[in-house]
Amino acid sequence: MIRSLIHTIEHQCTAYYQPIVELDTGRVVGFESLTRIRDDNGAVSSPGAFIDEIEGDIDTLTALVRQILCAIAHDMVPLFERYPDFYVSVNIPPAILGTRRGIDIIKDLHLAPYIRRLVVEVTERQSLTIAGSAALEWASANGIRIAIDDFGTGNSGISQIAGLDLDILKIDHALVAPVLTSRASARMLRGIVALASALHMHTIAEGVETWEQAFFMRAAGVDYGQGWYWSRALPAGDVEKALNTGFANETAPPEP
Repeated sequence: MIRSLIHTIEHQCTAYYQPIVELDTGRVVGFESLTRIRDDNGAVSSPGAFIDEIEGDIDTLTALVRQILCAIAHDMVPLFERYPDFYVSVNIPPAILGTRRGIDIIKDLHLAPYIRRLVVEVTERQSLTIAGSAALEWASANGIRIAIDDFGTGNSGISQIAGLDLDILKIDHALVAPVLTSRASARMLRGIVALASALHMHTIAEGVETWEQAFFMRAAGVDYGQGWYWSRALPAGDVEKALNTGFANETAPPEP
């Protein structure tokens, strides 16, 4: 089973890139790398069915991290050279981040010169463990920015979060979706924005699907947005166009 999973990862997994958009301007400031599986017919799908199995074994997890970072090295390093002002975020669990496995992958793929163009995403739960805290300290010391993913859905240890050297809070779709109909969700979102501001962190609203949600996020002081309202995850060949054109038209209200 493990060998079969690693074979699938090495031969069928690739990265697609979802734009992260500055709400005030529509400028693309970064991309989140998302794992996709390409079948023998060229169809691309999410690896959801395999994720639990992959995450349950350190060797398969390492293979996946290597494969996605390999895609980033291939797809994004040429763009890093031409466009100095965007980043790529990638999920690297603490079990790999800052360990010999992770360090070797970065060195082997010659990503060290571009380390400041990467943002590592970890979940609240991962960040609050001893291993997570140590991994984040290593990343910060080596110039890698840190984003807390899915913020607002877990048991947030606010005092512990405040003690970590973090750069970005990603507000989960589960909190973004109901803000227009739930006062409690709207208040919670504004509270997260205030917390991030106090900690000198940027905020990204995930899963934004409508102009109304985008408008609310901008009015609430959220810095950036990510979601189908702007774009689904893009193949590598479409990334440069998004960098060049941005999504300025989507910052204006829709015509009646």
